[in-house]
Amino acid sequence: MNTVEVRSLSKIYVQGDRRIRAVDNISFDIAEGEFLAVTGQSGSGKTTLLNLIGGIEKATKGQIFISGIDICRANEKELAMLRRRRIGHIFQDFNLIPILTVEENIIMPLLLDSKRIDRKRLDELVYFLGLEKRLTHLPEQLSGGQRQRTAIARALISQPDILLADEPTGNLDRAMADEIMQLLFQLNRQGITILLVTHEERYANLCPRRITMSDGRLL
Repeated sequence: MNTVEVRSLSKIYVQGDRRIRAVDNISFDIAEGEFLAVTGQSGSGKTTLLNLIGGIEKATKGQIFISGIDICRANEKELAMLRRRRIGHIFQDFNLIPILTVEENIIMPLLLDSKRIDRKRLDELVYFLGLEKRLTHLPEQLSGGQRQRTAIARALISQPDILLADEPTGNLDRAMADEIMQLLFQLNRQGITILLVTHEERYANLCPRRITMSDGRLL
C-alpha cells in the first residue's frame, strides 16, 4: 500500500516573462512505512516538492494522493484539516511559537482541530524524545536539538500518515544532527513513513531509498 502517490506533478512560477519550472512533471510513490530521501543541489526543487506534498503550496498541474486522498482537489479548509490530521511537517528553522511552552507547542495541532488531548500519548512522546523535563520551557530556553525534538513531537502528536522533514539537521551542529537523524531512523523502524529532504550525502546514503532532483526533475 502506498502512503503517497505523485502523478505528473508540476509547479510553475511566473516572473514577468519567465516561467520557472520548480517541479517539472514528476511521478513517484512512497510505500507505507518507507524512508525516502530527496537530494539535489540548492534550487533543484526538492523543498518545493516537499511543500506541494505537504499542502503548503498548490500544484500547477498533476495529482498528489495522501492515503488515497487527492490533496490537489482540496479547498483551503480541507487542506488545513489534512495538514493537521494526515501530514506531520518538520522544518529546518523549527517554526515553534516563541510565546508558547514546549507542551503548548506540541499540542497546538490538536487544539486547532478541537481534539481532546491524549495525555498518555503526549507523555509517551515527550519521554521518547527526552523532553519530559522541558515541558514548561519556552523555545528560547532550549538548545537547537531540543527545539527540533519539540518540532518532531508536534509533527507526531496527531499520528499523521506521513512525516515530512525539510532539512531537519540544517541548523544543528554535527553531534545534534546525528542525534536527530538517529531519532528519525528509530521512528521509521516503528512504522512511520518518512520523506526527508537533505543536502547531506552521509544521511541520504543511510536511507533505504533515495531520489535525486535537478532543475525540477527526477534524475
